[in-house]
Amino acid sequence: MKIGIKKVTKLAVLTALCGIANSTILPASDVAAATTVKAPYSTAKKWTAKLAKAGYVFELPNAEKGALYHQSGKPYRQKTLKKIVKNQTLFKVKRVNKIHNGVSVDLVSKNGKYKGNTVYINGILNHNSKIKELQPLIKAELRVMDARGDQRPTAELLKQAEQIATGLTGKNKQIALTSIKQLKEFIKYGTMAETPDLLIGS
Repeated sequence: MKIGIKKVTKLAVLTALCGIANSTILPASDVAAATTVKAPYSTAKKWTAKLAKAGYVFELPNAEKGALYHQSGKPYRQKTLKKIVKNQTLFKVKRVNKIHNGVSVDLVSKNGKYKGNTVYINGILNHNSKIKELQPLIKAELRVMDARGDQRPTAELLKQAEQIATGLTGKNKQIALTSIKQLKEFIKYGTMAETPDLLIGS
């Protein structure tokens, strides 16, 4: 999904969110390998609870080799990954793991057929972010996050996002209001863990 934000700005926001301005984000293969070499890691309990509550709404939109690993540490075959992408298989987050200066996430598919882990930042996308009616809200919220990352005022941008959210109806409004609530948490703390569920992967 294409969002109107410059690549440089997105990188700056990600760096600020992760708090690793002087570190290197581990690629998918390295993070997965780290989990199998008994590297030190910890479970982000609050973050895990938040994403697990979102339910089966996450997918692997660009699943290439190294995008998903079995619980044993062995990567899923390319043929299987292509099938997961084609079928837009939905996953639920079981656990968020902090590993060195990276993050990985344990997933389970809705049908229970696929279980494993992937790199959180690069790996998953909230399926609801594809809903056409939510696109204006997503763009507005990303502008808020961009401003927060650059330490610019967010009040007016947040107000615009809230107006968009309250103008929606039905299930979309419910998703939007939840996202706004989470966005306010992000404004307050400014870490990746407070990123609204709806924006994950955007």
